[in-house]
Order: sequence, then structure tokens, then C-alpha cells
Amino acid sequence: MGQIDIFEKLGNFLRKHSNFKEECEIVYLLVELRKILDHNKNEFKSTNYPLVRFHADWIVHTRKDYITPSIKDIMKKVDNSIIIFPKDGNIDFLMLPEFKKELKEILETYNLPNGFCQNDADWMNFMLLLTQVIADQPLINPTENIAEFRYVDMKGKGIMANIIFRGSKSGGSITIGFGK
Repeated sequence: MGQIDIFEKLGNFLRKHSNFKEECEIVYLLVELRKILDHNKNEFKSTNYPLVRFHADWIVHTRKDYITPSIKDIMKKVDNSIIIFPKDGNIDFLMLPEFKKELKEILETYNLPNGFCQNDADWMNFMLLLTQVIADQPLINPTENIAEFRYVDMKGKGIMANIIFRGSKSGGSITIGFGK
């Protein structure tokens, strides 16, 4: 399939599915974006859109043992924000704000619809579906203090993650989240 076909198919898909309803729509979007990145390796070196690439990879693996530098940076922020509970009560990281920003940027780059990245309710809906797709597909050893990070399938009723600690926080774990 040519690159132009991918843009056309993805554009049509996003116009028809501006409000995602099923997990398969999230998988399709991320797989097609991964194809675009792979077609444009010269334009988008591996350092461009690393979060889009990582999440497109994560959705098709039962666990992620290889943690990219960009995910390691994000997980370090999570690690630093949690002792036994979130230091300031802020769990916004569960909504993947850096991924949202990068996803919006790549869609804008190709003039593809991105309204779901601009509307909080639509992003929440996207995240509910994404976390159902990657639930129980843990990130393994993303930082020196986190042994495992996994989203928990809340059946679309909310977003929850379980973090198991190691290193200086060894022996502890936390489950955090919120309802829809």
C-alpha cells in the first residue's frame, strides 16, 4: 500500500470516526500512524514522534520489556511524583498528556482530523478505549524504582493503573485511578 493510500484511508477513517466507540478503532489509528512513520523514516527519524511510535508498538505486545528513552523519561516523572501515593494528589499522567500533544502534532502535520485531541471529553473517550487495549500489557522495569506499570481494564468506567515498585521503593505497590 502506498503512502498516499494510507493518508487517504486514515483521513476517511478519522472523518467517519471522530468519536471513537471501539477498541479496534484505536488499534487501527495507531497501526496506520506507525505505517506513516515507517514510510517516512528519512523525514521522521526515530527521534521524531517517539510516543506515537511507542504506543503503536505497545498495543500489539503483551508486555514491553524494551523501554524507549522517551517512555523512560515519562516514567521517571511518574516515579518522582509518587512515594507511596501521589505526592500532590495529581494523577494527570494517567491521561498521557505528552502522547496527546505528539498525536495532535503528527495528525496536524498531515492535515488529518484531530478533534479528539483538542476536546477533553473526546480525549477521555480515546483514553478509556486505549487503556482497555493496553490493559494487562505491562511496561517492565521502566525505571530503577518501578518494576511494572500496567493499566487495569475498567471496562470503560474509568482509568486505573497499578505500579509495582523495586529499587529504593522495593516491596511497595500502588493502584491509582479515577472513574468516568
